[in-house]
Formats: sequence, structure tokens, C-alpha cells
Amino acid sequence: MMTAMKTMTKKLRRDEMTDTQKLSSFLNLCSTFLYMTNYYIVAPTCGMYAERLGSTEAFAGYIIGMTPNAALLATVLYGWWSNHSYKSAFVFAASCSVTGNIFYALALHYRSLTFVLIGRFLNGFGSARSINRRFIADTFNKHDRTAASAAFVTAAALGMAAGPALAAMLSHVDYGAEGTMLTLETSPGWVMLLLWSCFLLFFVLFFEEPDRSHIFGNTRVVEPDGKVEGESKYLLESQDLQPTAEGAESEEDEPPIYSNVPVMMTLWLYFMLKLVLETLLSSAPMLTKFFFSWDSSYSGSFLACLGLLMFPANVCVARLSHRYEDRELIYHSMVLIMISLIGIVSYFPGHYSQVQYCLFAICIFIGTNAMEGPNMSLLSKSVPKRWARGILNSGFLATESGTLARSVGDVLISVAASAGVANMLSGLFLRMLALVVASFLLLAKYYDRMIEREDEDDKSMGSLSNSK
Repeated sequence: MMTAMKTMTKKLRRDEMTDTQKLSSFLNLCSTFLYMTNYYIVAPTCGMYAERLGSTEAFAGYIIGMTPNAALLATVLYGWWSNHSYKSAFVFAASCSVTGNIFYALALHYRSLTFVLIGRFLNGFGSARSINRRFIADTFNKHDRTAASAAFVTAAALGMAAGPALAAMLSHVDYGAEGTMLTLETSPGWVMLLLWSCFLLFFVLFFEEPDRSHIFGNTRVVEPDGKVEGESKYLLESQDLQPTAEGAESEEDEPPIYSNVPVMMTLWLYFMLKLVLETLLSSAPMLTKFFFSWDSSYSGSFLACLGLLMFPANVCVARLSHRYEDRELIYHSMVLIMISLIGIVSYFPGHYSQVQYCLFAICIFIGTNAMEGPNMSLLSKSVPKRWARGILNSGFLATESGTLARSVGDVLISVAASAGVANMLSGLFLRMLALVVASFLLLAKYYDRMIEREDEDDKSMGSLSNSK
């Protein structure tokens, strides 16, 4: 009974957030919004940037791909760092993004393609998405986690929209005489430098470490004057990361991670949806230019409109999450993705219309993003408890899976573009269709096992209800 009451107290502290905690949660969403904005703001113009620096437009895929490649490495660091502190990890990530945008903006002045690659690499190393996801998993209870994950996906989708939208607006700016410091190609770097600098200032001033005693137990931090404080701070000492004797006994019964069907399936589905999404978004400027003669302004505006559609879509996901299980939402999202991939392929050369491309691209975008929230939520609910405390937490696993998918997607686009843009559309999306169909059959096979882990919080809640 006392254990149940203690669990209930922790739940209340997490549910009834103070104004400072709400602001910290908002800053967490701002971080992923800025990262996704930074990721996609260069998509309409990086091909032109590569050409001005002596390369070809096909090199754009490699420029974009430097960011997820760096994020793969950074995620390991942030997985460890977030065990000890959220704030310092966030500050370091934002500082990397600030530095990366300086390199990107100065590349044309120094006529250096290496500067462009270094800048995008540092932008990727500034990816805090594993911290963003872990913050949600550690802060929100299971009942609210799908809605919180949907808010995270909405923030990311808004960033996907804001990046191309900013690029489209920058294309209408008069840059005066031909120069190298402020041009259409370098302006994304200067704009993101300003935005990241403002975010970094606000974050340092207003972010508050969350209470994670429900995961790690009581935490302590040694102050400079030698005093030790309890749960109000969150710089963990190594001994606090050890499970209690009571918890260790239950963790010994947990199966190996590779036999955990919900975890392995959600990671695979996460890879699949991110690969499809990256293929759609990063190929859009080249495909629309070839088929419809769109310039960077038109393609940027189209991508911006895609992102804005995620507001109503994720509001629906958040509401439906209280009525349907995560696996049901995942299942129906995959059906939408499959139908859309069938529709977007060109079956009659020379008769491909803007309506066909735009309609099914919108459906692919909505389907993949609507699926991400429930998938991310189910992963956080089913990952073993001992993994939630360590580096290999749900935020790390999801970010590594998604970032690897982005890297693979950018390479596929570059390879497809080098063989000719004319065959790029069907070549890319037919492969994506085969992947989604295979994933859907796998989901159908293991559907009954796609359920969340019952943890001690759930048992305590049940025992408290029975004792009344």
C-alpha cells in the first residue's frame, strides 16, 4: 500500500507541471523544431551551392547526408550525457549548431566545399533528438505519452515546413551586387545562426532539469560549497544509477532485447517510415524541377505546406490516442502510406501531372508523421526498464534508427540522381513501396504481440485501486 502511494505521488508530480516545467518542455520542442528547420532549409539551394563551389547538383545528397551521419555519432554521446544532465547536453548541442552554421555561411567566401561539409557535419552533431525523445519518455506518464509524442512530431514537422519556407522567402531577397558573404546560397547559414543563438540564450536562462527519481531513485548533487542536495537537482552520481535490490530482482526476469517483439518492431518501423519520409522530402526539389520546372521558391513553398498539414493531423492523433491503442494507429497509418506510394509512381511516361504528385506526396507525408507519434510512444512503453536508465534508452534507439534511415535515404537519392532524374521517381518510390509492404506483412504477423510492457507503476496503480 505504501509503495502504491509513493508511486501515485510521483505520478502527480509529473502530471501537474509547474510553469517552469511547462517552459522547459516547450524549449525541448523548440530544440527539435530548430534542428529540423536547419536540416531542411538548405534542401532547395544546396545543389546550387555545390555548383558554385565547382561540384555538381547531384552532390546535394551528400551535403544533406553529412548531417544524419554526424547525428549517428552524436546520439551515442548524448545517450550517455543525458543520464547525468539534460541542460549541459542541450547547450553543447546548440553550440555545435551555431558553429556549424558559421562554417556553412562562410564556405562561399573561402571557396571551400570542405567548409560546407564541416558545417553540415557540425549541424548533425548538434542533433539533440535523442535527448528530446528521452525527455518526453522520462517526463510524461504512459497515459499522456502518445499525445506528448504527437506534439514532438508536430514540432519536427513544423521545422520541416519552416526550413523550405524560409528558403523560399530568402529566394525573394535582393542581395545586391554579386558577392560571397551574403547570397541566396549562404543566407540559410546566417539565418539559422541567429535563431540558434537566440535559442541558446533563452535555454540557458529558463530551462529546468526534470525530476527523474521515478527512474533512477533518489538523486544527489554536490554543490561547490560541499553541500549535498536531493531531488531538486539532477546531476547524477554513478552510484545513483544502480537499481535497487527490489528492482534488480524483477529486471533479471526481463528477456533479451532482441526477443522483445514490440521494441524490435517499433525500431524497424521507425527506420522504414524515416527512410520513406527522407526519400520524399530530399528528392522533391530535383523531381519537381525536372517534371514541373519548379524553382527553389515553388518547391520550398510546397514543402512548407506539407509541414503545416501536420497540425490538424497530429491533433487527431493526440485525440485518438486516448481511444485507440498505439498499434492500431500504426496499422492504419501504414495502410495510408502503402496506398500513397502506389499512387505517386509514374506509370505512363510523359503523362505525369502535378496533381498526382502533390496529392500522394501529401498523403505520404501525413501517413509517416502520423505514424511516428504512436510508434515512438509504444517504443518508450515497451523498452526494458534497465535500458531506460542507461545509454540505450528509447530516445537513443529511436534516434539511431531514424538517423540511419536518413543517411541511407540521402545516399539512395544521390545514386538515383547520378543515373538520371528521369528514372528517379519510379526507381525510388517503387523500392519504398516494396519495403513498406514487407514491413506491413511483418506488422500483421506480430500484431498481437505489439503491446506495452507492464511496469511497477501500472501494478501499483492497480493495487491502489483494489485496496479502496
